[in-house]
Amino acid sequence: MGDDLPLLTMVKAKDIDDLPDDLTDDLLNLRNTLSSLCSFYSVEDFVTFLFSKQFQSLINYEDPWMVFEVGMYLEHQKNMQLIPMKNKITLIDNVGCGWNDGVFESNNPEEILKELNAWCQMVFDPNSRFE
Repeated sequence: MGDDLPLLTMVKAKDIDDLPDDLTDDLLNLRNTLSSLCSFYSVEDFVTFLFSKQFQSLINYEDPWMVFEVGMYLEHQKNMQLIPMKNKITLIDNVGCGWNDGVFESNNPEEILKELNAWCQMVFDPNSRFE
């Protein structure tokens, strides 16, 4: 979609609960890294990261405690919220494009891959950034 540029970005938008007491130094470092803009070249890369051992350890709590913003690299105003927790990732469309009535919840990598690809296809307009 974006030639040789990244497709998606993700950044920790806010904490919605207290920091878990049992976070290791490695997980605190990951949280700090995710407070800066991270980019992914494909939806597949992004989903692989979401289901990596380290990210899953960071979100392995019954209640969500942080929210991320996921956006198009070339069009940052086209974004969604990602609310991760143990056994569920919630995606909330901030664009209002009609995708899944605005919300999708799953803990299945294949389902998330399919739905994120669909969202990207709906919101990505390579010409809009030049208008």
